[in-house]
Amino acid sequence: MSILIPEKRYLCIGNDKVRAEWLPRWYGVPHDECIFRAYPNEPVYWRVNFIVLKPLPLGSDYKKQLCILKTEKLLWQ
Repeated sequence: MSILIPEKRYLCIGNDKVRAEWLPRWYGVPHDECIFRAYPNEPVYWRVNFIVLKPLPLGSDYKKQLCILKTEKLLWQ
């Protein structure tokens, strides 16, 4: 019996005001596809091909920003 582990696609980086664990809900991405870091300087050794999700200014459209990030990733591949 093998256990399927979902591939991590997003790197959620929090800051001193916003916890990284809140970002999947705001961006509308699955929680199990995320890796969480409290601060940007925490290392991620095993993969560098993440879509990086960060807190945005108050009133920002997180869904629109996610579309922009996905498009940028496609253009740079």
